[in-house]
Amino acid sequence: MTHYFYTPVKLIAFLLLSYLAFAANTATATQWHTISANVQFLEQSSALRFYDSNQVLIQGDKCALMFDASGDFAAVEATVTQLKSTLKTPLCYLVASHFHDDHLLGMAILQHHFPNAQLIVHQQLAAEFKTLQKTYTDKLDNYEKSIELSLQRVSEQPAAQQQQWRDKLNLATQRLLRWRQYQLQAPNIQVAEPLTLELGNYPVTINAYQAHTHADLTLSAENNGILVAADIVDWLPYPGHGNFANWLKVLSQLHHDKRIKVILPGHGGALKADDLRQPLRFLQAIQAHVAAHPQQDLLQLEQSFNPQFAKDYQIDEITQKAYPLFLQAGLKRAKQSK
Repeated sequence: MTHYFYTPVKLIAFLLLSYLAFAANTATATQWHTISANVQFLEQSSALRFYDSNQVLIQGDKCALMFDASGDFAAVEATVTQLKSTLKTPLCYLVASHFHDDHLLGMAILQHHFPNAQLIVHQQLAAEFKTLQKTYTDKLDNYEKSIELSLQRVSEQPAAQQQQWRDKLNLATQRLLRWRQYQLQAPNIQVAEPLTLELGNYPVTINAYQAHTHADLTLSAENNGILVAADIVDWLPYPGHGNFANWLKVLSQLHHDKRIKVILPGHGGALKADDLRQPLRFLQAIQAHVAAHPQQDLLQLEQSFNPQFAKDYQIDEITQKAYPLFLQAGLKRAKQSK
């Protein structure tokens, strides 16, 4: 299995999140939005929207469910603190939408604090799950290297700031030692066919796909009026591991589903069904462009790609950096899939 965080985008993410782990108060990074009486959308701040994932908390009369877990472990701990002070029912279920580290690895923290919660994953992901503990350990190893490097550079900081940096690095070390004690526990429920869970006068249905990755889950609630679909429905989709044919089929179906009122993506703000027109067009254009230019290499394909998408997507500093990387990954994936 290829892990998402080895891509260039995830290298950027690692550097940024490593900094956040000990240089910022991550408790303020996540914004909680009330979508309905039962659904809260934990949206990452705009500056983090391509670097870390959103989460969704769903509460019924008897049980609560958390969809995805941030890859910023300090932020997950902040979420745990809030959950323990506000949940009125047990957290019964944890749902991992797919294997990418910014959606899955934080489950180790949630599982530690809510040991009775059942982890739900795609059937295909369950078959590969034993490899993910190493992914979790590798990420902690990278944190440790980042801390060591930062310690070496403290003396380069202005004298007045050195103690502040030492305090932050000490906090980072304490967190790292704590996270080393946790493990990703094996999933309890595997999904291949639609699965309906009753949370207490509030049913939700989990569906399995092979689209953004080979093992995706989505969740529908309130008679399909609310769709939680992670990276399948991102406005700027990352296509580096996608199955283009399946993904386009799913997006097209969702785009035309009149029942859907609110879509909660893996990255960025809430969407409506009509907003899916943009990722549909982007993925279709990548697939068609590669098919129309079989002799072009990746650099040539990127240079000859429709420039309108750059105008559509590169609307701020974050997307100016993310868009070329996402396009490169998509062109490479489409070329490999031919």
